[in-house]
Amino acid sequence: MIGTVYAQTPLDTVYTPGDALGGVNATVGTLLSPILSNVIIFSGIFAFFVIIFAGFTYITGGGDKGKIAQASNMLSYGILGLVLVVAAYLITRIIGTLVGFDFLNQGI
Repeated sequence: MIGTVYAQTPLDTVYTPGDALGGVNATVGTLLSPILSNVIIFSGIFAFFVIIFAGFTYITGGGDKGKIAQASNMLSYGILGLVLVVAAYLITRIIGTLVGFDFLNQGI
């Protein structure tokens, strides 16, 4: 009649993905590391594809001033995005070194 009481049961026995985050010893770092590294990776890939698409738009513009201007703006924004992604990566590495916390080490 009486069910299991989960108040004192460790998280990793009730919620099995909790074991991947460290179970009882889970920290904020084990939660944030995969998120930060994946966001940086996907942002870099997106910026790369924007640059490729801008080049394709520029080539197929056929001398049309509007398309060339659009491609130029896309290229500028793509390069700016790529620079921001690299800067974000460097900033997280520097902050991680200063604080003694490795944000981008997935070690899970």
